[in-house]
Amino acid sequence: MASIMIKKAGEGLVSQAHRSADVGPTSGSSVVYEIQNVPGGVSVDDVIAAFKTYQPADKVYEIDWSALSK
Repeated sequence: MASIMIKKAGEGLVSQAHRSADVGPTSGSSVVYEIQNVPGGVSVDDVIAAFKTYQPADKVYEIDWSALSK
């Protein structure tokens, strides 16, 4: 199981974030999320696609893959 860091920009663009990025709001209008427990066969693109349809709770920046893959 792996963790993947993704960043959601203020205008809605979702992309991969640097693995050493801190989770939470950035100094700009972006927010960094850590997707945890991602199975080995799941690509970054799969995680980003699943996240685009997911509505994270306020101030929750660490999300388990099982919540996205429902």
